[in-house]
Amino acid sequence: MDEQVYNEFIHDAQELIEKLFRDIEELRAVRFLGRHRREVVARLFRHIHTMKGSASSHGAKAVSLIAHEFENVLDAVRLGRLTLDEDALDIFASANNAMAAALGALERRKGVVDSAKVIDRLRAIASETENKTRRLEVRSSLPEEIARSLSEYDEQHLREAIQEGSRLFIVSAALQIQTFDEKFRELSQTLSQIGEIICTVPAPEPAATGEINFRVLYAAESMTDEIIESASPLGRIEFSEIVPEGITPPPVQAALPAQSLRTYTPADSATRTTIRVGLNQLDEIISDASELFRDAATALGSLATETNRQAIESAGAHLRHRFVELEERLIKLRLVPLGQLFQRAAVRAGRVAARNLGKDIEFEITGGEVGIDRSLADAITEPLMHIVRNAVSHGVEAPKERLAAGKSAHGKVRIAAFTEVSHIHICVTDDGRGIAPQRIAAVAAEEGIIPSGSRVTMAECLRLIFRPGFSTAETLSDLSGRGIGLDVVDRAMALAGGEVRVTTEPGAGTTFEMIMPATLALLHCVIIRSAEQRFCIESSRIVDRCAFELKPLKESADLIDWKDEELPLVHLRALLGQPGSTERKNGTNIIIARTSNRKHSSAEVNDRIALIVDGIEGEHEILVRSLGRHAARWRGTSGATELLDGSVALVLDLNQLILMKSESGA
Repeated sequence: MDEQVYNEFIHDAQELIEKLFRDIEELRAVRFLGRHRREVVARLFRHIHTMKGSASSHGAKAVSLIAHEFENVLDAVRLGRLTLDEDALDIFASANNAMAAALGALERRKGVVDSAKVIDRLRAIASETENKTRRLEVRSSLPEEIARSLSEYDEQHLREAIQEGSRLFIVSAALQIQTFDEKFRELSQTLSQIGEIICTVPAPEPAATGEINFRVLYAAESMTDEIIESASPLGRIEFSEIVPEGITPPPVQAALPAQSLRTYTPADSATRTTIRVGLNQLDEIISDASELFRDAATALGSLATETNRQAIESAGAHLRHRFVELEERLIKLRLVPLGQLFQRAAVRAGRVAARNLGKDIEFEITGGEVGIDRSLADAITEPLMHIVRNAVSHGVEAPKERLAAGKSAHGKVRIAAFTEVSHIHICVTDDGRGIAPQRIAAVAAEEGIIPSGSRVTMAECLRLIFRPGFSTAETLSDLSGRGIGLDVVDRAMALAGGEVRVTTEPGAGTTFEMIMPATLALLHCVIIRSAEQRFCIESSRIVDRCAFELKPLKESADLIDWKDEELPLVHLRALLGQPGSTERKNGTNIIIARTSNRKHSSAEVNDRIALIVDGIEGEHEILVRSLGRHAARWRGTSGATELLDGSVALVLDLNQLILMKSESGA
């Protein structure tokens, strides 16, 4: 095995061990808090599953065996067959310690750690996992189509929610296909504020033209007017309560262990992410910080005694440049190259899937040098692997089918990354069969999602495939057909404040593009003013600046001549929906800007516009921060920055702003 790959596995596995330690400690704190307990158990299960697969593929047999038995016990917890107590949690900690010791031995190349004892303990509790208490019968009280769709895990989830005092509701919803993905995401976020979504199923009645009907089984202690009011504008939404026959939920527990309430802080697990930094790098930064301090002191001294304005400005410019350099280096310490993630996770997952399906597929990586924040890399690993497996299992055809279609028997999947403004783009492209709209429409009609015989556009089909539980697979396999679909990707992008886009050509292939805001980025921007507010536009987007004159205008008031080229004339106030006059006067500030990045464009198009702004206040190197999971609500922005005077300015994404204007028909 390649030494570098092996060392990377040890490094990643040790980081995963640290996450498992935090998961187990958090589980101790929340084991009496049903909803939070389920969230932590699910996360712990995912981490153990990742550890098992990674250790197995790298020949770390002891680690893989422990993780396998650990996973079995956690599965019993998820199914309600094992009640968490201190003894079980102690065994979890012992198992994690054993995996850490085994990894340490592998790293030092010093023998094998005896893990038989901890494996026996895990097997012992796994063999006694049948809970002796009477399990509530819940399916018989549910509508038939919901009861039929419940998995064993959903059923236990529902059972626990009832036992914890939750009431059950059916949320019937009809959403427009054109905005389904956005509205469904908002509905899920709204419901999750006070309760839990157990499952989502198609509605029994036919959908109206242009709509998707579905029902949500929902558990919450109560249904508030605020939730109903928040959900109502999203579509036709109705709430109805189910009272399970013969089941009386116990009252909510009045007193929980004080220690649990004190120690549980949900934000901990989301924000505590570690990276390894070499001591030489830290020493260099410390030395530079010391030098920077001296430069600052010198500059401040010159301001106190120097009367030469030019010298003062020069010292200030030098100081700003040094600060920017330091910021840039600190940001880079947080980044990992995407090439590592592509190779270790995506390509490996794709090759395993191809081998299982008997397909010969070439994987190509470009843009591996693009850096991504480690916390963001962790968040997108699973959805990226899912997209690659989807390309292998659903996209690329079997060799015989490819030869019959006049293609090479060998398929190709390309994984590419690039940055644009303060966004990271990851594209997974296959040369397979593409997405057939008629197949999507047929399955949607069979499930009652859309009326039978509906004519569905390609754009509407591409929204349907992100619907929870939607699958066109005809048979079950380890890779498809279990209702675990592309909604996993959509949810991950929502949490990262990004989005996923799909383009396809039947018979030629499909591209899935994940777009997410960079956590931190340094950009050279032009600061502009609109309606007394300041905004930033990346300097590379600015082609020219000029003053507005009435004479060059053609017949249309929405066009302007710029260097013998007709450009659309747009007022920034109108794009941003700001109040105030959009009157065009001589001398008005005009920015000639590009709305797309031609470097990554496949066609030569006129992507320039003339943008009217209220003022231009210069150019600066700025530190852009992501808006996080709220970024999706702020379409047309790439992040925010704090200006020199302490005020906050949004960084504009002109491409998105123009697209929104086009979609609105304005």
